[in-house]
Amino acid sequence: MLHPLPASHDDISLKPNARSCSVKITAGQHAILLAGDIEAAQEAQLLARSAEGELAADVLLAPHHGSGTSSTPAFLNAVHPTLAIFQVGHRNRYKHPKAQVYARYGDMGITRLRTDVTGAVVLEFGDAVEVTQYRASRPRYWHGR
Repeated sequence: MLHPLPASHDDISLKPNARSCSVKITAGQHAILLAGDIEAAQEAQLLARSAEGELAADVLLAPHHGSGTSSTPAFLNAVHPTLAIFQVGHRNRYKHPKAQVYARYGDMGITRLRTDVTGAVVLEFGDAVEVTQYRASRPRYWHGR
């Protein structure tokens, strides 16, 4: 568990997203970082208190669904994922991920998957990280529309 620190629960000025749970899971030689709804300030805190390479992960669940308040270049450089998953719903009212944030990932050479397009994403960690996209593995005629 990388975030939040216990002291954050005593700070009444913090919004719930600032206390969002961030977890890194390592399986063999691969890792996934589940960033939760952290924003730029919490990303900076993680960078400041993490040793070099500590945040590195093959897969990143995009912080705060790819909102405009997260996924700073410094954070993405530290995590250096090969795959990012944007957990967003179809026609989500917040319009996540934000276009400039989504483009930032692409500009950095990170493969991007959006659950509003792919449906559920299943990851299997072994010698490699295997990715299954629900809509590709169980297509329905209406998914192409």
